[in-house]
Amino acid sequence: MAKQEQDREDLLRDGKQMLLRGECAIDGVTVVIGFRSQGQVSIYVGPEPVFQFNSSLELRRVFFNGKRYAAIQGRLCELVRPESSDRVRFSPQAILAKVETEIRVTLESNLALIQIALMSPESDWRLAGGDFLEFRSQLSVWLASVLNHVKIAETPNV
Repeated sequence: MAKQEQDREDLLRDGKQMLLRGECAIDGVTVVIGFRSQGQVSIYVGPEPVFQFNSSLELRRVFFNGKRYAAIQGRLCELVRPESSDRVRFSPQAILAKVETEIRVTLESNLALIQIALMSPESDWRLAGGDFLEFRSQLSVWLASVLNHVKIAETPNV
């Protein structure tokens, strides 16, 4: 992870670790959804929030309101970088239940909007790594499994 914070690259063009990825403007915000080789999913809603899932459909990492969160033992913890560290190292800190609830509500709201956009003929999806029918099918199955049933992973690792 880079020590310097900056806007992310063009994920549709450069996000090659996501073998199948799609991009669509939803309510004026560019949303990118990508599938990795083992079925892991990343969702980028503008610069943030970002939601990353493991291959077991569990939420493992989140970037939300300028903060980084990771799944640790089935809970989200904020990853805090100590001021004195020269290296990029983060310490997990427990978060309040209301913060986790806010993240969950935001995630579920975004997933619902993505599902609507996926089925809408007016939505203009751009793709890389596959065709729209393949993308829509894979995302529809994934959304049906995750929507309203988000589980937090035990670890932040893939």
